[in-house]
Amino acid sequence: MPSSWRPEACTDVAKIKREHVESFIEDLLSRRHANGAPWKPTTAHNRYRGIRSFFAWLVAEGEIRSSPMERMQPPRLPEQPVPVLREEELRALLGTCESGRTFDERRDAAILRTFISTGARLAEVAGLRYTADDPATNDLDLDQGVIRVLGKGRRERIVGLDTKTIKAIDRYLRLRAKHPSARLPSLWLGRKGAFGESGIGHMVADRGRQAGLTGVHGHQLRHSVAHAMLAKGMQETDAMRLLGWRSREMLSRYAASTGVEPALAAQRRISFGDDL
Repeated sequence: MPSSWRPEACTDVAKIKREHVESFIEDLLSRRHANGAPWKPTTAHNRYRGIRSFFAWLVAEGEIRSSPMERMQPPRLPEQPVPVLREEELRALLGTCESGRTFDERRDAAILRTFISTGARLAEVAGLRYTADDPATNDLDLDQGVIRVLGKGRRERIVGLDTKTIKAIDRYLRLRAKHPSARLPSLWLGRKGAFGESGIGHMVADRGRQAGLTGVHGHQLRHSVAHAMLAKGMQETDAMRLLGWRSREMLSRYAASTGVEPALAAQRRISFGDDL
């Protein structure tokens, strides 16, 4: 098929063919942001998976006989190391607020510790509820040292907290009890009520800048925890369960990144060039 060929636009799902989908994916891969930077291949990959699920649903509902994507392969993702924060960088991040006594400092330290302890997603951390009198909706149990997070697809999972995170949250809760919005079910509170995804995202970036780090974001903390879990030898099935991964695809990405370090260490031990 010539690269210049493009199928005509089609909005009737029964008439959409493989060529339409391929053209759409190719268009995504060729797009650029306003600053000239190309869109990430992961964007096209995510769109591919969404469209594939949509056509599978149409088949199941009897709207179409077969999916035009039956034999299509997803766009290839370039293998590249996942950016992570090292231990000294994480300590610097925590150092911006952990020794403070203000409400914001204790809250931020508890949130950062929760990210680092669990590897939870930004939305999962932001969505934590604190209703001590109602176990059905309370996501926090410091006695057991666990939290309940609501992941993708509204799937719940239980994740453990380390001792320092339990202490940080406990210190935060003592100040939270005096907050004007203490009756709200959201665990994290800000000046005007619930402290949600946007507020937490900005907080992480601000604390990163205070620590002298650039481009720190909530998902990077998740990357860092996943990297540490695998680098320290955690079983792959345990990592998938704790991090809420349903597919081994994500595991492969992190495992590829983790594998670089032992390979470099082995190279340095051999030092073949030094023998010449």
